[in-house]
Amino acid sequence: MFKKVIIALMIVLMMVTVSSARIIDDIDLPETLTFGKTILLLNGGGTRVAFMNDVYVAGLWLEKPMTDPAVIKDADEAMAIRMHVTNDFFASSKNITKALNNGFRNSVPRGDLTPIQAEVDRFKACFADEIKDGEEFDIVYLPGVGVSVYKDGLLKDTIPGYEFKRSVWSIWLHDTRPADEDLKLGMLEGSISKEALAAKEQWIAKVKVIKEDLVAKAEASRKAKSVADAKAVAEAKIAAEAKIAADAKVAEEAAIAANAVAAAQVAEEAAAAENQAVKEAKAAEEAALKAKAGAEAEAKTAAAKAQKATAAAESPKTKVMADATPLTKAEFVNEDVYFALNSAALDAKAKQALTMKAMWMKSNPVVSVAVEVYCDSRGSIEYNKKLAVKRAKSVAKFMVEQGIDDSRMEIVIFGAVDSAANETAWANSRKAHFKVK
Repeated sequence: MFKKVIIALMIVLMMVTVSSARIIDDIDLPETLTFGKTILLLNGGGTRVAFMNDVYVAGLWLEKPMTDPAVIKDADEAMAIRMHVTNDFFASSKNITKALNNGFRNSVPRGDLTPIQAEVDRFKACFADEIKDGEEFDIVYLPGVGVSVYKDGLLKDTIPGYEFKRSVWSIWLHDTRPADEDLKLGMLEGSISKEALAAKEQWIAKVKVIKEDLVAKAEASRKAKSVADAKAVAEAKIAAEAKIAADAKVAEEAAIAANAVAAAQVAEEAAAAENQAVKEAKAAEEAALKAKAGAEAEAKTAAAKAQKATAAAESPKTKVMADATPLTKAEFVNEDVYFALNSAALDAKAKQALTMKAMWMKSNPVVSVAVEVYCDSRGSIEYNKKLAVKRAKSVAKFMVEQGIDDSRMEIVIFGAVDSAANETAWANSRKAHFKVK
């Protein structure tokens, strides 16, 4: 009964929300987070920056304000870090897992991950799926449970161990090599809002009231069940006595009818056996007819597929690609890929150019290239930089689909290019230029 009370209490507490939010770079970080029976307070937060680009906004939630990173890492108490993705190009699964691996190496002596390699691999696997803008990862440590990773509220895995928790928190709070120094300083702000403190007091009061109410209801239910059980026992006794008398009478009547039923049953079973034999013969005949029809249908389907495959092999697009003349190195470098105004989409001409470049790179498998992405001179610097990133994504994705490993391509974002103020010059500036490294 007490176990049921605890489960009911946790369910009710998961429904309690008493938190305002703190805004960092247009992202709302709640002043409080709740996990089970624990309420955590926002200690501080900031933005992870890589190559002058915002990657994600992160916050640190603790049971009480703290500013010493060593104390936080060593504390065996509940805490959480939330990562809100703002740039899925730089926060791709590949980049995030690589950064996490470097952070783990910094957290152990001589960068030897051997003692915790299994835990590190499980942790990185939580970030293996595609990551998109707006998604949130919660990294939560609860004493006696371990480190749990949630993606948009869905539990990915829980890795046990206090020592592993220290390694995880060192990624962001390392003494000399944190993931981002400014983000570390923001997390260590130790500024707990009045709203968060009030929410904690409200939480504690609600926990007490809810627990007392659930215990009282459980006790009332137990007493009601005891009364019902006693009544059920008395009724069962009366029913049992009545059944004994009824069974005796039924047994006598059954003995009289048994002989007559036995004779009728023998005749009925013989008739049923004959009917069953007729049904089985008919079913066998129908099955044979269906099998024949199915075989004929499969033969027709196979013939149609063969005819379709032959037609596809002769399609114009296939023939064009087969007849295409491979690019020379000079043509590979000099033929750029162009984009429409304010667009990152690849038109047919751009896809054809990229296909030819992919063919050349496949013919030269040891070559790596730099892909330089430009915009025309109109628009703000920030807008052109974001547009160039989108164009880079389109080019890289298409090349990977053509079988080119992304490790052979280095994306270089140039943004706007100074040019003459006319449509021709602007059109020539909206491009991706391939350079052999």
